Amino acid sequence: MNPLLIDFPEQFETDMLLIRCPMPGDGQVLAEAIKESFHTLHRWMNWADHIPSVEESEELARHARVKFLAREDLLFFVLHKDTGAFLGGTGLHRMDWKLRKFEIGYWIRDSASGKGYMTEAVQGLTAICRECFACQSDRDSL
Repeated sequence: MNPLLIDFPEQFETDMLLIRCPMPGDGQVLAEAIKESFHTLHRWMNWADHIPSVEESEELARHARVKFLAREDLLFFVLHKDTGAFLGGTGLHRMDWKLRKFEIGYWIRDSASGKGYMTEAVQGLTAICRECFACQSDRDSL
């Protein structure tokens, strides 16, 4: 099946979180989170090679949305459901749509670390994948 035809939610919620694909206008909060956490991020994330400007972060968010819609990479931003605070990112990467195999990546801003947010986000993403791909498999077998 063509990945463009696979229905995958652009957002979902968990107990504490709103998890959604990037949107135009996300550059400011993304740039702030990366700047806050750069010392931690650049040690682990290849993409964190410099502190991006707001404009660079806006471009990243918009490119990520295009890749999401094309099913080339499914990046999600993690926000606190009650406050709307930007906490970090997670997503499905290095996809093999035929096998429905993905790598889950994630990062969390330093000020949100250790509070269980990313554990909840990854568990939520895993549950959505199971739900989405189980339904899709049922449709494929019809």
